[in-house]
Amino acid sequence: MKKSWRILLIILAVLLLVVLVGPFLIPIPTAAGTVSPQQLADADSKFVEINGITVHYKMMGLAEPYIILLHGFGASVFSWHAVMGLLSQLGTVIAYDRLAFGLTECPMSWSGLNPYGPEGNEALLVDLMDHFGI
Repeated sequence: MKKSWRILLIILAVLLLVVLVGPFLIPIPTAAGTVSPQQLADADSKFVEINGITVHYKMMGLAEPYIILLHGFGASVFSWHAVMGLLSQLGTVIAYDRLAFGLTECPMSWSGLNPYGPEGNEALLVDLMDHFGI
């Protein structure tokens, strides 16, 4: 009796492992009929390539200081549309979509620093600031 339960538990564990890990092993093809982020963007949207990643951002204002707006998890540049105009009266406002959010590229592979970790997000922000001369 114990042996049959053990075999059953092993089978269930293997099936669970296949169900949980299997989808990550299957490559995902590009969906037919999709459009580029540039086609989805607003008229005031801009794109810049930072470290091989296309980053979507919006900028308002023409003077210092610079105000960089960082959205939270599951958000995008759109989160800031109601306040960007007001903040631009104080300086130059830059809001950008973090990796895999909004219209910023979602890299599926990389070498070196994980772009999705805290260090990768910080590096992207610093490189974006360097791009704008901040």
